[in-house]
Amino acid sequence: MSTARPPSPDGTQSIQRALLVLRTLADAGELTITQIAARCDLNAGTAARIARALTAGGLVRRNPVTDGYHLGAGAVVLGAAARRTLGLDQVRPFLDELGATTGESVNLATRDGAESVVMLRVQSQLPLRFEQRVGARFPLYSTASGKAMLAFDPDRDDYLASLPESLPPVAPGTLATLSQLRQQLDETAERGWAIDIEENVEGVRCVGAPVRDAQGRAHAAVVVQAPGVRLSRERIDQLGPLVARIADQVAGVVPDPTFLHD
Repeated sequence: MSTARPPSPDGTQSIQRALLVLRTLADAGELTITQIAARCDLNAGTAARIARALTAGGLVRRNPVTDGYHLGAGAVVLGAAARRTLGLDQVRPFLDELGATTGESVNLATRDGAESVVMLRVQSQLPLRFEQRVGARFPLYSTASGKAMLAFDPDRDDYLASLPESLPPVAPGTLATLSQLRQQLDETAERGWAIDIEENVEGVRCVGAPVRDAQGRAHAAVVVQAPGVRLSRERIDQLGPLVARIADQVAGVVPDPTFLHD
């Protein structure tokens, strides 16, 4: 009896590679063929063929000046459709309200494996602020968004089991041990919101609350983010209940919160 694996569906590898190139361009902005090949672990010929195909489909555009490639208008159309489908257009007014009330930057983040990913952002208009882009990714354990989602995830022990007892530092304030993280998650579950005291970016503090479904499981988080000089522990304690209230309102307008959870 043959033990050979059944063949993969036609085109599966090409599709996977094309998706990888799209995600890489989304993160990097603009890359040459050589850079795409290096980042995606492809040979230059394969990277060039994928880039040409994506360009022909309108998802990618070539910069004739730099000979680099970046996302094109077709990607914008797909992104806008995804925003509507996920209910993100309905979420934006709540983030705007929170940003106007606090004067600080506000994020909606979701989980992708072991990372927290920024889905929507309202930028503070104050001169001193931390610049961040939609699509930015950070470890769950070092962010208020990640801890807010983990605290209300019944399967969080699976994630925690993957971490070493001594947590890899992301910033000077990153929690040192897994035991400290567990304690913070318990505190977050009890009060309903999480904190990040310069644990992910030096000089930046955050307070985040979970966006939960009908069963109480978190699929996303709303986060207020500000320079540490404006976000004292006292102000964090004041903002926590407000952020939690907005997160609950967000949960009420998302058609299906599970769409926000990868």
